[in-house]
Amino acid sequence: MAAHRVPPTDPAHAVLAGILEVVRTSSWHFARINRNGDLRGLSAALTERGRLDLVDELRRQRAVSPSGPRIAATLHRFEAMESGITLIFADARADYGIITLLRDATLGPFTSSEISMLTFALDAGSDRLSALRLQPPAGYAATRPANAATVAPPYHEEAFYVLDGDLRIVLAWSSEQERRNALTGIHADIPERLPPLLEDSVRDLTAAWATSSIKDPGIARPVSFLVLRTQPMSGPTGLFVGVRIDRFLPPNSLTGAASRFRISPREVQVLALLLDGEHLDQIADTLHITSSTVQDHIKSMLDKTGSRNRSELIARILGWESAPSVGASVSPM
Repeated sequence: MAAHRVPPTDPAHAVLAGILEVVRTSSWHFARINRNGDLRGLSAALTERGRLDLVDELRRQRAVSPSGPRIAATLHRFEAMESGITLIFADARADYGIITLLRDATLGPFTSSEISMLTFALDAGSDRLSALRLQPPAGYAATRPANAATVAPPYHEEAFYVLDGDLRIVLAWSSEQERRNALTGIHADIPERLPPLLEDSVRDLTAAWATSSIKDPGIARPVSFLVLRTQPMSGPTGLFVGVRIDRFLPPNSLTGAASRFRISPREVQVLALLLDGEHLDQIADTLHITSSTVQDHIKSMLDKTGSRNRSELIARILGWESAPSVGASVSPM
């Protein structure tokens, strides 16, 4: 099921494309959720019947869990569905999008390793889509704990696997497993292998091990939201492959950059699309503004960050390069 059904100009495209590369489906449905809670399809592929199905699915899921990101067994009975998983991209305040991944009897149920990867996708997609909604809704009063600057995330997302010489899973552990299983009621098969895309990455990273006495660790980014690492492990029956999979996180969040450089919410929307590789016209279409207005926002961010061009702007926003000292001259774009 190709992700081209979601326009590349949409910030959800990269995450959805990664989901559909990692997890096989018989069919899938995706819609963005507007500020007023209405669902909006992103292509003609989402029919009115499909939209109504998603409306009912969102209602059923929110009856179980009223807010926040959610991954759960699909509750609405979609046509020809043997098993299904629903992801609601959200934060504590608002819902941003919903996707249902459906399988018929030929594909069988989802595996626990696939669900772990979807968990990473859920949080990555929620972060990406929330970049377009940094302006708080009317009447929303932000609250922040006094010690918010020192509060660490309640969990660190990672999954570990030990594979044998044929790349079969012999041991698996996920730091997400207890948290997600307690909330979602998903019953998953224990996998014998990693999803094909991830297995291919492991095979590429370990290809030289068979002919070399040195077994170098490796690192790959098979899809936008995952980082995969391999490490040789010795066991009583020979060599094993240790695999660690983490969610990819940029060096600094856009909200942190907005605070540091006093970048406005609208400028951050432009910045988020720049980071996705969008061109000026694409950004203008997505945000319903003119190309000249996009250029004005970029020029403003260049001034605020003391950057000479867009590449330097992105480097400083992501924390790869420090801003110049006060008083340093900045060339025009």
